[in-house]
Amino acid sequence: MTVFNSIKETVRTNPLGDLTGGLMAAIVALPLCLAFGVASGLGAVAGLYGAIACGIFAALFGGTAGQCSGPTGPMTVVAAAVFATASGRADLVFASAIVGGLIQMAMGYVKAGQLIGYIPYPVISGFMTGIGAIIICVEIAPLFGMPTSGSVVNALTSLTSLPTAWNRDAVLISAATLALIYLLPFVSKKIPASLVALVAVTLVTHVFQLEIPKIGSIPGGFPQPKLPNVTFADFHLVLQNGLTLAFLGAIDSLLTSIVLDKVTGRRHDSDRELIGQGIGNIMSGVIGGLPGAGATMRSMVNVKSGGTTALSGILHGFFLLLVLICFSRIAAEIPLCALASILTTVGLSIMDWRVLRSLNKTPRADVAVMFIVLSLTIFVDLIVAVLVGVAVASVLFVKQLADANVSSFGDLETLEELKEVTEHIPESVRRSTYSYVLNGPLFFGEAKNFTDAIEKISGARYVILSFLNVPLVDQTGAFALETAIEKWQAKGIKVLFVGISPHIREALNKMGANIDMEYCFERFEKALDAINLWETERSAQEESDVK
Repeated sequence: MTVFNSIKETVRTNPLGDLTGGLMAAIVALPLCLAFGVASGLGAVAGLYGAIACGIFAALFGGTAGQCSGPTGPMTVVAAAVFATASGRADLVFASAIVGGLIQMAMGYVKAGQLIGYIPYPVISGFMTGIGAIIICVEIAPLFGMPTSGSVVNALTSLTSLPTAWNRDAVLISAATLALIYLLPFVSKKIPASLVALVAVTLVTHVFQLEIPKIGSIPGGFPQPKLPNVTFADFHLVLQNGLTLAFLGAIDSLLTSIVLDKVTGRRHDSDRELIGQGIGNIMSGVIGGLPGAGATMRSMVNVKSGGTTALSGILHGFFLLLVLICFSRIAAEIPLCALASILTTVGLSIMDWRVLRSLNKTPRADVAVMFIVLSLTIFVDLIVAVLVGVAVASVLFVKQLADANVSSFGDLETLEELKEVTEHIPESVRRSTYSYVLNGPLFFGEAKNFTDAIEKISGARYVILSFLNVPLVDQTGAFALETAIEKWQAKGIKVLFVGISPHIREALNKMGANIDMEYCFERFEKALDAINLWETERSAQEESDVK
């Protein structure tokens, strides 16, 4: 009901803005979805079907006002790879889109939307730059009028036949398309450069009867729903590819949602957006369309043209449906090299030039992560690239955190920050009492520091562990603490705990690092009082033994 109430409110308050925004977004989306369809190997109509289904249903059920969805670079790269490895079985792509949509809906229902925000930026940067590089490499051959290839390696290998197989007319049309796309914005940024370029070169191709590859026949009329024809033996491939599409679509869409939040000042609903994207991909697979995601370029055009609610995204899909019904015969005449030119500009725009231009100023660890993800994205697998990137970035972050050693350690005589609270204690006690102040989580990165602390202690009788700034503990940290306590106690050292919260103590006890309540204190001063008492008792005992 929330969506429909929003649309009803828009009809009363901003119908013209949403109408204009939806129309402008459709104008921008048309050449892109045709190009993505051709690039996937499924044909231009698959891109158009995907833009219609995702555009309407993702907006209708999604959680980002003004977002326009449809085929995007990352989703098309995966669809092309699936189509190529499945020996041209389009049904496997459509089935993967449906499964991916179901997984996205499940992600939304279990509140997984917020987790996307924890992916480190170097991973996203390397991933997007890799996607851009894939698109550019795959589209080099079509720019010269040659057939496209499904993978980077095959695309680059096919260029060996370039000297003999290139088409002069195709090169001229490609050059003209690129020139118009990049030069028209200097005349007016309101001109939809890609669409104008596409119309112009299509007219030139038709008038002069140029012999270059074209889109070919596009079935008109309403898309017909049809379940993909797959067998149980195909299930593992469908599930694997569905997981990839779901994950990439979630990243793609939610990154666009974040961009729109910055522009509109609103706050999107990540989980609802995933549900909407899932429904859009299910419907796309049912009608034979490319899987899609939230598209930054057309969403920005929509918002800047006045689109403010889900209605603008829905209208953007209906405008594309109108094109399919009324202008499919005209679209069949579009040159493939012109679509390749458009995709080349898309590939260049996807690449993270801000980071690439400042590599010498970027931390080496971040640069390493970015290039690892970039290489894996291009030559291995997109999901593997993201997972490995997140893992490497996490390990490097932990290393940096551990190397920074934010915890403080030493005997009370040498720790300046404790001078005021320990000055009344005898010097001999200060030198035999060590303090270990944990400033952050007790996790696997802190284990190394515990190990070093064990080796540094000399002549100690007491160790005070301050947990005042410890929000959580993991198993590795607990085991490191348990080992340290055992070694200290074996040397006759008493271990005291300050400020350890009940949930931290309970967690440590469950993991084997048993904490005796007798040695737990709320404040540092209380622990010092206990040490004073024990020292007094020890001195009295020593005097008694002498007598």
